[in-house]
Amino acid sequence: MVELSIALITYNSELYIHETLKSLLKQKCAFDYEIVVGDDGSTDNTFEILQSYKRDYPNVFNIKKNEKQLGILHNFKTTIDRCVGKYVFNFDGDDIVKSPFAFEKLVAVFRNKPHLGFVDSGYDKYFEAKNKTQYFVNKNSITASKTDYKNYIFLGKIIPIGTCFNRSLLMKYVDFETYIAKNVTIEDYPTLVDMVANCDFERINESLFIYRIHDKSYSYQTDFENYFFLRQEMLGLFNYFKSKYHFKEDLSEVFHQKYYKTILYLAGSYEKKDLGKEMFAKIKTKNSYDYIHYLASQYKIIRKLVGLRKTKNLILQKIRLALN
Repeated sequence: MVELSIALITYNSELYIHETLKSLLKQKCAFDYEIVVGDDGSTDNTFEILQSYKRDYPNVFNIKKNEKQLGILHNFKTTIDRCVGKYVFNFDGDDIVKSPFAFEKLVAVFRNKPHLGFVDSGYDKYFEAKNKTQYFVNKNSITASKTDYKNYIFLGKIIPIGTCFNRSLLMKYVDFETYIAKNVTIEDYPTLVDMVANCDFERINESLFIYRIHDKSYSYQTDFENYFFLRQEMLGLFNYFKSKYHFKEDLSEVFHQKYYKTILYLAGSYEKKDLGKEMFAKIKTKNSYDYIHYLASQYKIIRKLVGLRKTKNLILQKIRLALN
């Protein structure tokens, strides 16, 4: 009997999928697990690579390539619909399981507390361009109080790299149909909010996974249109959940002020004058960086200076000289 399903979401992952799959197959578990793959219409060799693993491990892999591209959230939903395990681990085709005992440790928590909605764990962050790793980057949230952890999720500060879900509760509480109807593109934030608002959870104080950052990562898009779209989508979802789950006003204020500062930074980076003025006016407590980003949104020379200098004091000195 399959106890754990790995819902593996892939799209044009040929550069990373071998390492991902090998890390999944190295798991030392006292139970059966399956790897259920939802490939969202890859145009590279990702699916051919998956087929080769399916031939070698026919009893482990359940693979499917979508006839048309569904998007991350819809692909996630159709993939977990094919899972049969009691628990579901959501994973991407470019990340890595660091510990060979990761899944054993996650499932062990559920066995002791079968009422849980999900179990979270630690992860490292690997920056491909710099060949640099930050270790256990989410330790603060893993070790935070449950109240603080829930607020981190509501604020969109939790990335579920090492999160395993109780499948029955996942299907019960996450309103996938509504989010798909709304054309929501991200799966992690709405899934986590619905789960943490309705279920108990636990965390493992250990880094078990590696989150790979590269220029093709959906959540790390650097062009203005994509990044602004993602920020707008997060704002819409937060406001929706604020009403649905009656978030406190102070939590809402934290989210919105952070949103204004983030968009102001974006406006400063891409010469969006009107957007810069709008966001700057909404920030209640302004710091020196906010002034820098605002001025960068209005003046080309400031953007150049910001790009050339790395320390705040030097930037401020250059700004004063430029404006005199």
